[in-house]
Amino acid sequence: MCKLAVLYLQGQLGMGSIRKGKGSTDDIQLSPVKAVVSDVRVVSCGADFSVWLTHKGEAFTAGNPQYGQLGHGTDHMYNAKDTSIKIMYDPQPTPAVITDFLGVNITQIACGHSHTIALDDKGTAFTWGNGNYGKLGHKVQQDEMKPRAVDSFKGRILALPDGVCGAGGTSTFCMATGPQLYSWGKLKVSGDNTTHPMPVEDLSGWNLRSLSCGPGTFAVAADRSVITWGAATNGELGYGPNGKKSSARPGKCDALDNTDTHQVACGVGLTLFLTDFSSQPDSLSKFPVFEPSVAVEEAKAVPEDDAAGGKAAGGKGAAKGAAGGKRKAPAAGGAKGKKAK
Repeated sequence: MCKLAVLYLQGQLGMGSIRKGKGSTDDIQLSPVKAVVSDVRVVSCGADFSVWLTHKGEAFTAGNPQYGQLGHGTDHMYNAKDTSIKIMYDPQPTPAVITDFLGVNITQIACGHSHTIALDDKGTAFTWGNGNYGKLGHKVQQDEMKPRAVDSFKGRILALPDGVCGAGGTSTFCMATGPQLYSWGKLKVSGDNTTHPMPVEDLSGWNLRSLSCGPGTFAVAADRSVITWGAATNGELGYGPNGKKSSARPGKCDALDNTDTHQVACGVGLTLFLTDFSSQPDSLSKFPVFEPSVAVEEAKAVPEDDAAGGKAAGGKGAAKGAAGGKRKAPAAGGAKGKKAK
């Protein structure tokens, strides 16, 4: 069973329907809902589409098809105006299997902002979707509506079926023979694009367990270290308050060095680390507990009509007040982090 909760405008939750609230809170699914895909082993989400990989190696997609990121050979484009031109892309709310993969055993899959990479058990890497910056690895900058094999991974150099892979806003990564991590696309704010896979020399020799990409940041869990890099603005690299904000080259996250980090996950303006401290519980006390200086807004239960449009029981003002406005931070300057016990 797979459950998702998210802004739901393009059918990316895979529920089989689309909720359109015209900019209201109806556009957001606040609690997890069951997608209409079963026997799911891996799920990955892009900006406005989702991919489900089943235990049978089948890949299902749903959401926005604009750049071909659903892998069904079409972008569902149509003209919404009879007397003028208004190009739209019909969302796909019901997950559909990628027919090009029927008979192919897909082992790994990862979504970027608007493109996807998948690996099969034969050592082939497939990419499709938005091709800007050469992030599909086909030596050209063009969109692909269906999965296309990356020619660089054949012969003596194959993608590792159980190796890490990842996709970000403008780049793609894949572990191949060696083992060696390869990347392509645009990895730096200032720099050239790479339209075909190139080895990431800085990570040669590391045993990579997990890899994740944000819009412009990257993180890996390797051996007993965490390594991060990229163009960060909110401390996503985990280098500490006095550390570098951004890094063009991979560097250790010292706070998590010599720990067992199983998984990393990069988002927009944040990075998450799944770490096991059972072998060294005392080391957990060195990490602060985050307490926001502004109290978290708690939404109160209101009638459905109020939440949707604010017209019943006193109009818009009443609905806004019932939902609870933001509360100001404490006058003393906000709560500071405290050591975990």
